[in-house]
Amino acid sequence: MNPSMTPEERSRQIRKEALATFLLFLICLAWNVGFAYGLSGCPITVFHLPLWWVLSTPGVFVVAVAGVVFLLKKVFVNFEFEEEEEETEETL
Repeated sequence: MNPSMTPEERSRQIRKEALATFLLFLICLAWNVGFAYGLSGCPITVFHLPLWWVLSTPGVFVVAVAGVVFLLKKVFVNFEFEEEEEETEETL
């Protein structure tokens, strides 16, 4: 946790995380569509399923999970979004 982040740093980190997540989405989309349409005429089968299906549908799941693990370890930062208000105790 990094509580010493300024509002500008938090905003920059949020944009960085959103961009990285969007890029992972585009990679998964390209993987799924690329293998689905790119190998649609291929006669090879795996467990009686066409190769394009095996690589596009379960394959994109593996790519997505690996991408999320990468994002969590390298891109995302744990920080408080809202500023903490200083509490003052009044003594009576």
